[in-house]
Amino acid sequence: MNELSVKIGFIGAGNMASALINGLVNSNHDPKKIIASSPEEEHLLKLSSGLGIKTTQDNLSVVKTSDIVILAIKPNIIEAVLSEIKEEVKKKDILILSIAAGVKIAKIESILGNTTRIFRAMPNTPASIMMGVTAISGNKSASSEDREKAKLLFECVGKVTEVKEDEIDIFTALIGSGPAYVFYLIESLLSSSSKFSLPEEEKVKLISSMIEGAAKLVSISEDSPEILRNKVTSPGGVTQKAIEEFEKHKLKQIIEKSMESAEKRSIELGK
Repeated sequence: MNELSVKIGFIGAGNMASALINGLVNSNHDPKKIIASSPEEEHLLKLSSGLGIKTTQDNLSVVKTSDIVILAIKPNIIEAVLSEIKEEVKKKDILILSIAAGVKIAKIESILGNTTRIFRAMPNTPASIMMGVTAISGNKSASSEDREKAKLLFECVGKVTEVKEDEIDIFTALIGSGPAYVFYLIESLLSSSSKFSLPEEEKVKLISSMIEGAAKLVSISEDSPEILRNKVTSPGGVTQKAIEEFEKHKLKQIIEKSMESAEKRSIELGK
């Protein structure tokens, strides 16, 4: 089955679902073959009018009309939603992809049954511009064909990597939430540039281009990030002074602690 011919349903129409739907439509997936459900009429109207997809407030309608169902809902309502759709899922034997943070495959299996084909996935919001990064992990019932479908779907919106399920929480902390850390860095650089007389809009463009260029350099260079940093950091120079401040305030340790806290929260959300 070609990835662009399958009918894809979203239960949930929040930020991540919207990012994925936007990415799929921009990747030439037929919007008429995408349906999303949500109790929030405003979210649905935005998706139907802006992207041309089908929408409904009925979760069962999504299951009945889809080949693949993506659970894009908050972890605290996953049990209620799964209980609502379980009979229809079993009837159709459809592929389930869950992007509910922290929710383990075993929890989904406990309601839908362990013969249901399930993948747990964690994308990030740059999926909306087809530059997302997604980790996937499947259960024992998922076939190699299911794995290809899951990969192809998320490849429509960026890069995909398959990981062990017990690594998804750290992936969530590092990559799933990662764009927010970059946005926070940009905010911080902006707030420290008040003496720079350029308009803020121009400063945002310059900082964004700098980050994009640095990231590209890391991705294509044979040198490690540390070596690349050292090449910019001349002894006694401007960059070294900034790095010394980072080290003085133990920035690396702060980041490591932040990752641990984020991973712990991802695990807690799935309980």
